[in-house]
Amino acid sequence: MYKFLASGLLILSISCNSDKSQPKDALAIAEAPAPTLAIETNTMKKPKVKSEPYELKMNMNELGDGVYELELNMLLYNGSHFVSPNAKRDFTGKFTVHLDDNEELVSISDLVETPRSVEEVDLHPFVNGTINWVREDTKYQLKLKRKSEDSFHVKGFIQFTIEPRCTLEKIPIIIKYAAGKMHVELFGC
Repeated sequence: MYKFLASGLLILSISCNSDKSQPKDALAIAEAPAPTLAIETNTMKKPKVKSEPYELKMNMNELGDGVYELELNMLLYNGSHFVSPNAKRDFTGKFTVHLDDNEELVSISDLVETPRSVEEVDLHPFVNGTINWVREDTKYQLKLKRKSEDSFHVKGFIQFTIEPRCTLEKIPIIIKYAAGKMHVELFGC
């Protein structure tokens, strides 16, 4: 039994001595923070898909001498399109701007489309002939003349049918003139 006890003490003393015999450099390495690796992941960037088929941005630009330019930017998403105001045939859903009757502000130009749509043949039963589809982001400009120095509000709306959703969009707007500044905004939304 004495042999077992002596061998156990010998093993214990050897193991204790082995911990004390570690070099100081090894201890410093063990305490040093582990290096971090920068791993790049190959992520696939997907295009952002808008839930609405279009976006309308409006701005009012002062040209001078009481003349202003209403600027409308139509941004189209997911293959949406609409009928240009330049279409020769009569369509209910043609892009138009309506202002309520008033004595303060009058339109002095037609709606200018940039880039201008191109006439094409569409054999769909509702069209069955020529039409100007607007299929890309487009800017519209309408010149307006202020006839009053007093503050005023003029209501109106922008109307068009957005395809392929086939809904008549009627967007109410208001043009406000106050303190020498004119601007346009959505009305009642």
